[in-house]
Order: sequence, then structure tokens, then C-alpha cells
Amino acid sequence: MFDPSSDSDEHDAYEGQLGPNPALALARHPKIDQLRETLNDTLPYCCGTVALPSENLVLYYGKTDKAKRIDVLHASQVALDDLETSCDPATFGVAQKDVLDMTYRKAGKLDKDHFAINFDIERAGLLEAVRTGLFSGKEQRRPIRAELHKLNVYGKGSFFKAHKDTPRSTIMFASLVLVLPTAHAGGTLILKHGGREWSFDSASLVPAPEPSSPRAAYIAFFSDVEHEIARVTAGHRVTITYNLYYANETQHARMDGLDIIQPRGANTPEVKRVVAALLDDSTFLPNGGVLGFGLRHLYPLPTSFDAHEDTTLAMLKDKLKGVDAALFRACEELVAAPTLYAVFEAYSQTSEDGRRALVACPRIVKFHSHDAEEEPPLWEKLCKHWDGVLINFPPSELDATEGTSVRNWTVHWVTPLSEANRVKTRFAAYGNEPMIGHLYQRICMLVDVGPPGRRDAAS
Repeated sequence: MFDPSSDSDEHDAYEGQLGPNPALALARHPKIDQLRETLNDTLPYCCGTVALPSENLVLYYGKTDKAKRIDVLHASQVALDDLETSCDPATFGVAQKDVLDMTYRKAGKLDKDHFAINFDIERAGLLEAVRTGLFSGKEQRRPIRAELHKLNVYGKGSFFKAHKDTPRSTIMFASLVLVLPTAHAGGTLILKHGGREWSFDSASLVPAPEPSSPRAAYIAFFSDVEHEIARVTAGHRVTITYNLYYANETQHARMDGLDIIQPRGANTPEVKRVVAALLDDSTFLPNGGVLGFGLRHLYPLPTSFDAHEDTTLAMLKDKLKGVDAALFRACEELVAAPTLYAVFEAYSQTSEDGRRALVACPRIVKFHSHDAEEEPPLWEKLCKHWDGVLINFPPSELDATEGTSVRNWTVHWVTPLSEANRVKTRFAAYGNEPMIGHLYQRICMLVDVGPPGRRDAAS
């Protein structure tokens, strides 16, 4: 039996010796495999569109005291032509030097000291979208910052052949390009990395500003990604580029105005489409059941919890990001809103086939004390007093107090229950001698679905 007094390092070592828990094995079904692939999709870039202020998007530019002004949302062809002629020829980096070669790159540019725009990418949630789109696992804890770099205008006939961006420092890791809503044709951004190729066609995403709901396109990609800009055949492709660096402080912004395209797992319509295909398959869960999803992203969790009415999980559902947020919204629209649970693994309860009992509670469990001689085992205490539900374990094999009634669910795990958001609460443990006990819980999303034809009529 695992000693509840053990702290994190001992707990991890002990857990590692046990090996995988069969109760956490992933469900197998062709449509589940497709959903899992969508949620786990990783790319060297992320992209989408972002809402702009509907009144105006003012760009000031010039290299003298007499700056000019253009409202991008209502810009005329003449105004965009003037912006293009005000630019310098765009150079590119070769061996840490700026080189001008019109056969390799034809475009206009303004350095950051020569323009300004009334749009804040951080307040718009773009940095958070980049963090969750480019990073996974513990890397998402790394704070980042954006530094305004250049404005570029690609008029008719402009292009940029294949190249990689020049890192401006050892902590620069990527570039973020904001494509303003000016009508243009061509100018597709082509990215290549690891033998794969992708296209980002900004002309189709922002063909022209919609008066009531204007949007800009964005794409962020790692510095080692080779990319090129195809020839612009009409109009003006106007972009603002930011260099992305690792920073010292983390700040999170709301992402309500973002429509994420890549990665697919953070694209709500794409996730919804794949989830819908799974639920439409009559061979999947013909009698209904519970789907389980481990959280993909890391979240800042409190270090102390309310022993009586903790609201951590209730508040967390409004802070979900990336893949987790897209999955939550897709399930909410198709069947029902997922419920966040804290899962406790009872090492003392092992079935004949090697499964270790799991108990899911609808809130973080924090109790003041536990007397091993006077009270039932921890798992039973969670079921009786904390609305706990036994997961993927045969009740007949439980070593429970006589007369104890335990709810039991079969959970079909779509994505693994990860260690990313593990919570540890402390309590006074009494046995042969008093000690400090630790209760480890991992956070997941569970979705109860009904049978085919009545998927939203869960039990």
C-alpha cells in the first residue's frame, strides 16, 4: 500500500514502479482515433483570424515629422499606392547582414520607428493563441513577449523567395505576421519544415474588410521554418511582423475575438466536425457512455483549496485554452457541457487484471485529517463524502466497508489523463503515529453521452 505521507518525489518514484494503469487505457475506435489525431495535431506554426475594432484601424506612417494617416478598413486604392511608395525597398538577412536583391525579394518595408497602428496584439489574445498553438506540455509555462519589427507592403508583382528568418537574439524563437484586411490576390505564404509543406492564403481569409465585423489574419511560425511568399497578382498585401521572444513574466489575455485555424485541435469548428462524426457512428457506444479527456494545456492552479466548497474546477472551465477550450465548446454544442473532475488513484485497490481504482470527484478534495484506524480507506471516503465516482473498476473486487454503496462508471478515455495539472493537498494523517498526508488528484474532462439518435439524452 502506498504510504500517504510520501511527498511528490517519493510519489512519482512509486508510481513509476507500478507501470501503466489499465483503467486509464485509451479507447479504440476508428472515429476516436480520428478525434485523438485532431486533438494531438502539432505543427511548426499556428494561424487564424482576429477581430479588429469596427470603427477604424488607423495606421500612421512616415519618415519625417509630417506623418501620414490611413484608415485600413476604408482605404482607397490611391491611399494604398501612397503607402507602398512611401516604403523603402525590403532587404533580407544573409549571414547576419541585410541584403537588397530585387530578384530574390521584391517588396516595400517600413521600420518600426516609421509607423504606428491602433491595435494591441496582446490585448487581442494573440500572444496566448501563439503560446498554446506552438507549445505543448511544460513548455506552455514559458512566458513570451512580442517586439514590433516591420511593416511590409507587397504590391502587384511582389514576392519573396524561400528563406528562413534571421534570429535577432538567442531568445528569439518565432515570428508573428499580422495580415491586414486589404484586398489582394496571390501572395500565399508557403511554409516547409521536416519534409512537409503548408500554405497560408491570407487573400482568402481577409479578402476585404467587412464593415460590421472586420478581421485580420495572423500566422506565427518557428524561426527554423523555411517560408516564401508567392507573387502578388493584384492589390496590396500589407503585413506587420513581430519578433517573438521568451520573456520573464506571464500575462494571459482573453481570446474571444480569435478564430483559430491551425493547429486543428484548437479549431472549434474542426473539432466539432470530428466529434460529430464520432457521435453519428451507430457502432460507437450503442448504449451511450462516458468519454474521458485529459487536459492538454497547463493552467495556473491555486496552492490552497477550500475544504468545504472549493470552486477551482468551476472557475477553471472559463479559463480553458487551445485544444481544451475547442473540445469543451464542441461537446457543449453537440451533446452537453463537459464536467471537470479531479481523479484520485487508489493504489491500495487493485483488480485481478491489474487495474488500480480511480475515483473522480466534481471538485478538488481537501480534508483536514484522516484517521486510518477509525475511518474507511481514502477512496471510500471520497465516494461517501465527496460525491466520488469509481471509474473503470469492478465493484465486486473492492475492499469496502460492509454496506457501502459506490457509484461506478465506465469511462472511455479519448486522450490520456496527464500529470500536467496534478494537484496535491495536505492533511493530518493518523495511524500508528501522526504524520502529514498528501492527496494527489489529476484534472480531466468527462462527457456523458446517450445512445445513437439521442446523444444529448445522457443517463
